[in-house]
Amino acid sequence: MDLSDSGFISPAAFSAEWQDITLFQQRNHNYLYTASRYGKRYVLKGLSADCQSLTDMLLLQQKEFSLGITLSHPNIAETYSLEEVAECGRCIVMEYVDGITLAEWLATNPSHSARQRVMLQLLDALEYIHSLQLVHHDLKSSNILITRNGQNVKLIDFGLSELDTTNPQNDIQHDIQKFGQTLQLLFPSRYKRLCQQCQNGHFANMAAIRLSIEKRQRRQKYIPYIIATIILIISALLSIHTYCLYQESEQMAQVANEYAQKQQREQEMIAQIHRLVDLETEKLQYIADTSASYMVFCQQLQNLWESQAQVRDSLANCYADNTDLKYRYVEIWAQEFGTRVMQIDSQVKQTKPLY
Repeated sequence: MDLSDSGFISPAAFSAEWQDITLFQQRNHNYLYTASRYGKRYVLKGLSADCQSLTDMLLLQQKEFSLGITLSHPNIAETYSLEEVAECGRCIVMEYVDGITLAEWLATNPSHSARQRVMLQLLDALEYIHSLQLVHHDLKSSNILITRNGQNVKLIDFGLSELDTTNPQNDIQHDIQKFGQTLQLLFPSRYKRLCQQCQNGHFANMAAIRLSIEKRQRRQKYIPYIIATIILIISALLSIHTYCLYQESEQMAQVANEYAQKQQREQEMIAQIHRLVDLETEKLQYIADTSASYMVFCQQLQNLWESQAQVRDSLANCYADNTDLKYRYVEIWAQEFGTRVMQIDSQVKQTKPLY
């Protein structure tokens, strides 16, 4: 019977030997392989052939393993052992993460809740490693994996990390700044102020960032209640306003009627002014045509202006009951008649002798 077709796993798949070793990535002097042992997939991180005998490279590999083996967190890829692997040399054996990088995951346009979960898991992982006096130093999209199953964070690659707290470069502000940049990728417009605060050293540690995020989320929880309260208040005010409008409808109708009458009266007044100005303009044009000189025209114009002013005042008194209309009458007459006078005056200046 063929065990591969029977639903059972072949005993050969549980071999202690490394099987199906496949190179999938090369990073500087490091080679990353996937391989199987005891039926489970792993990642093997080894050195390039030209570096496998270099003492400093072996020490760096040893340091990375020593750091990784101390870490135990659900959002950090686990480190299992450091061992010799045939054809690969000495390798760090690490957890195989079936997932994609943060950038690839964001390209799928994940939901807000999924982004929120990734943010909090990344915050948990960084807070954990900082509690061990460890700084990642290389927090970027390619080192943040999102699992296909469950969309959970797996932080990888601690090759640049340090446990030496006396080293001035081992400052958690480096990770905090990178977290702010990552947060901006997750939420391009939601946490702008917090991202800026991460860049300028506002937060002393990840716990302070968490507190700031929690405060913001608590405030956001009240937004629907605040909006509902505002809507309720607006509805009540609109109801009161509508009732007042209903109560005052007759008064408003009366005001509108009075306004319409006022407008009609003002239009009649303007029409009267136009007729008067047209009549007097004809007289003024006759004076302009028959005057021997500009000086004679000015003398006759003075007489016409005075007589016209008397007519104006007489007609304006028809609006003695409405001071606004009376002054409006005088104002419009002065504008209309003055404009006509200036036009004819200019004409006379150009066509008649001065004296």
